Amino acid sequence: MRQNKKRPRVAIVYKSLPQYRRRFYELLKMRLELYGIDFVLIYGQPGASEASKRDSIHLPWAEKIENKIYRLGSRELYWQPCLRLLEGTDLVIVEQASKLMLNYLLMLQSLMGMRKIAFWGHGRNFQDHNASWLGEKVKAWMSRHVHWWFSYNELSAEVVKGLGFPAERITAVQNAIDTRQLVQEKDSWTPERLAAFKHAMGIASDNIGLYTGGMYPEKRLPFLLGACERIRKQVPDFQMIFIGAGVEDAVVKEAAARHDWIHYVGPKFETEKVPYFLISKLFLMPGLVGLAILDTFALGVPLVTTHVRYHSPEIEYLRNHENGVMLEQPDDAEAYAAKVIELLTDEQSRKRLQEGCIRAGLTYTIEEMAERFAQGICRAVEEARDNRRAADGGERIWQS
Repeated sequence: MRQNKKRPRVAIVYKSLPQYRRRFYELLKMRLELYGIDFVLIYGQPGASEASKRDSIHLPWAEKIENKIYRLGSRELYWQPCLRLLEGTDLVIVEQASKLMLNYLLMLQSLMGMRKIAFWGHGRNFQDHNASWLGEKVKAWMSRHVHWWFSYNELSAEVVKGLGFPAERITAVQNAIDTRQLVQEKDSWTPERLAAFKHAMGIASDNIGLYTGGMYPEKRLPFLLGACERIRKQVPDFQMIFIGAGVEDAVVKEAAARHDWIHYVGPKFETEKVPYFLISKLFLMPGLVGLAILDTFALGVPLVTTHVRYHSPEIEYLRNHENGVMLEQPDDAEAYAAKVIELLTDEQSRKRLQEGCIRAGLTYTIEEMAERFAQGICRAVEEARDNRRAADGGERIWQS
């Protein structure tokens, strides 16, 4: 009689659990269950800089740990006490980050043949103006010595290949958020309900700009506020809505206190953001763009950004003048304001961008991300087990 074989066990260790990852982890867990793989998610709490965003959540089926966070000058180092939870795992997936002390121990264990680890990340720090030179060097070396790579998208995959990592062991997961939920919520808002929502905000105009995201220096909020004042001079009924929180939210609060056409509503998550998008014509984010671009696709509100060098990998999804606009001169507030004014007043150009957003929204979905990630895990675990079986000619014990 054939003996029952042990199911593969895979763990993801992440320093914290932001709300936008909830649906991804739920979908990944379901898909891995279908493939016969046990999945463990281990997470802790964010440090001070990330905690200011106020977007951390709890998942009852996951393993919550208490990170030890140490200050080293202006930087934070994390120790994630989870070794006991990693016993018996075939693969441990961790964030590619030099500040995570656990990664160094796992790498040592990997080099000693004790366990297989994989990196999940950008490939390099796209905000390298804020990066540690030594940390990036160490991270690049470690990136070449993991078992597998889960890159955010094809742009990140190219970075990883450039480090010398084999292309056949890279899974580009096409990083995404739960846009399906946003679209469903969008469909529930009638014109009458939206009119009442605008009235409650004290907004009568249709010329509305929107910002939603973290509020920290790379987002360039002072630049955006300056551009908004220029727009207001040319479009007298222009209104600007800010959603989010962070170390620089005081800048926005102060501007909102001075101008009744600037509205700061604090952090909003998932479907809470939808009506703000639906009453807005444009999404204004002249600084760092990340996952927020997927909100603009799902809800058909074109992004206007600038060509800063530290955008996150998701900027790859932008097709200039097709599903959003990127201005080449990042420090030209006059040009930025002029482009926004042009799009506010040119309905045909704005509609063309909106149609591009909707097309892009059909491509970049969290369901696709979860499936890509699950398939990558299957390949990574199978290769690891094949390597162990090669010496004794053992048979495959599971199928993907």
